[in-house]
Amino acid sequence: MRIDGSQAVGLDLREIDPARFPNVFATLAEAGLDPRAKPVPVAPAAHYTMGGIAVDIDGRSSLPGLYAVGECSCTGLHGANRLASNSLSECFVFGGRAAAAALGEEAAPRPEPPEWRFEPPSDRTRDAVWRYAGPMRNPDDLARLISNPYPLACAIGASALDRRESRGGHLRRDCPDTDSKLDGIHVVISPDGGVREEHWH
Repeated sequence: MRIDGSQAVGLDLREIDPARFPNVFATLAEAGLDPRAKPVPVAPAAHYTMGGIAVDIDGRSSLPGLYAVGECSCTGLHGANRLASNSLSECFVFGGRAAAAALGEEAAPRPEPPEWRFEPPSDRTRDAVWRYAGPMRNPDDLARLISNPYPLACAIGASALDRRESRGGHLRRDCPDTDSKLDGIHVVISPDGGVREEHWH
C-alpha cells in the first residue's frame, strides 16, 4: 500500500458462502459493499493490545479482591501472540480458577469510589497512539507518547520503548529481531508509572 500509494488492498470473498459469515456479510452490506460482486477494500488496523493486569495462576491481581481474566489480564500463558481466540480459552480456564479462589477469600472491605471517573481518550490521543505505536514502531515515535496526558497512551509508549526487540505484534524498526535474552520477560508498569522488567516462569 505504501509503495502503491493506495488506501487499501482488495480482499476477494466472492468464493465464500455468505451463510458461513452472516454478520460479516451483513455489516459489509450496511456499508454499501457487495463482496459477491468485487473484492472488499481492507487496510491494516489495530487489533488487541497484548498485556493487561498482571495476575497469578488464579487470576489474582496485586490489589486485594481484584481478579482479572481474558482480554484485560496478563497471564503470560500465550506469550507475545495472544489473540481473541486464545483469551476465550483463558476465560474458561482462568474464569473458573478465579471464581474458586475468590470464593475462598475473605471479603475485603469495599473502598469508597474515587471522585475521578473514566474519561475516554481524545481523538488526538487515539491518533497519536495509532501513528506512534501502530504496527511498525521506532524509538523516536514511541518517546512522543510518554508525554501524552492519557495514562494508557503513556504506558503503551513507555513499555514498547523499553522492549528493545520485535516479538509477536510488537515490531521495532530499529530492533527487527527477537532477542532470546528477553524470553519470559514481561514489561510491567507500576502504579507510579515506572517501567520495570519481570521474569515470569
